[in-house]
Parts: sequence; structure tokens; C-alpha cells
Amino acid sequence: MNEESSLADLSEPAPTTPRLSQAERTARTERRLLSAALHLIAERGYERTTLAAIGAEAGVSRGLVSHCFGSKAGLLGALVEQMLRRWGHDSLRPAVGDRVGIEALHAAIDAVVLQSHRAPRELRAFYALLFEALGPIPELGPRFAELHGRLRHSVAEWIEAGVAAGQVRADVDAQAQAALFLGAFRGAMYQWLLDPEAIDLDRLFAEHKRSVQRALRPE
Repeated sequence: MNEESSLADLSEPAPTTPRLSQAERTARTERRLLSAALHLIAERGYERTTLAAIGAEAGVSRGLVSHCFGSKAGLLGALVEQMLRRWGHDSLRPAVGDRVGIEALHAAIDAVVLQSHRAPRELRAFYALLFEALGPIPELGPRFAELHGRLRHSVAEWIEAGVAAGQVRADVDAQAQAALFLGAFRGAMYQWLLDPEAIDLDRLFAEHKRSVQRALRPE
């Protein structure tokens, strides 16, 4: 390299990383905090996951955690909403697509099983918070109630559309079947989380798909 080219190189400004806006920095910090909270709750449970521990895991101060979410309950509420988006909007709905009736329910089962294998830690954190909503964190109760209401509504719509298309028996109680469908998921997942060696999740949900077909198909 000659002297002229060396001087030319020195005259050119070094590449810089674009500065983030305040909103972008806040959003990035919130994502780090939510990721830290998910990890700790999955590993330790709710009681042993403090704001200080979440801040330390994310590399920020406890005060910043409070600044972003207001309280531990506020952070956990945001975490629940994030998990709902991932499981519902990003996973479940695309998997079901335009399917109705039994095909829609089978697609939903496949999507949930796939997501469970992909993100078991997130699933564990979700169930840890779900059951704590009945005790130490009742603030999350309405959020989970709303979640289950939305899920039941979606499942009932798939069943009703199946009835209209002649794919589901006409006398089915769509609302009751939706509640039973969701209840089977919750019970199966909880048993699997408690004792994964004893519960073959793929086998269990394969049987669940057969049960759905037997319950809903026209005579």
C-alpha cells in the first residue's frame, strides 16, 4: 500500500453503528427483561424469581425493571401477553389457516405439540404462572381468563364452521366441545411437565385427535 492510498484510507470515516432511538432502546431492554423473566420462572418458579434476580439476569438494575413494567405483576402480565402472541398468533392461527371442523382441530393439536417440543422452557413458565394466578398473583387471573375465553371462542368457531360445511355432526354443542378440547390440552401438558418420562406427548395427542374425530364426525 502506497502513502497516498494510506492517507486516503485515514481520511475516510470509520463505519459506525446507527444510534438507537429512545423507543428502540426501551424496547430492546424490555425484550431482555422478558427473556430473563421467562428463563428464571421456568427454572425457579414464581416465588424465587425476584425483580432483582430478573434485573441481574438481564444485566440491568432492579430500578430499571420497575421503570419499564411498574411492578413484578406488570412484568409477568407482559410476559403472558408475549407468550400468547407466540403460541396463538405466530403458531396456532397460521397452522389452522382456512381449515374448519375436525381438520382445524387436528391442525391445532399438531401445532401445539410442535411448539411444545420447540419451546419447553416457555411452556413450563406459562404453566407456572397459570397456576400461581389462583394464589400469589391473582392479578394475572383476568388475563388468563380472557386468554381461555378467546381460545374457546376460536375453537367453537372452527366447530360451527365445520357444522355448516357438513364436516361436523349437526347436534354438537360447540361451546362445550371447545371447553373440553382446551381442557384436554391443559391436563395433558401439565402431566407431561410433571413427569415427562411417563407421558409420551406425541402418543397422547395422536389419541386426542382420534377422540376428536369420534366425537365430532357426522354419523
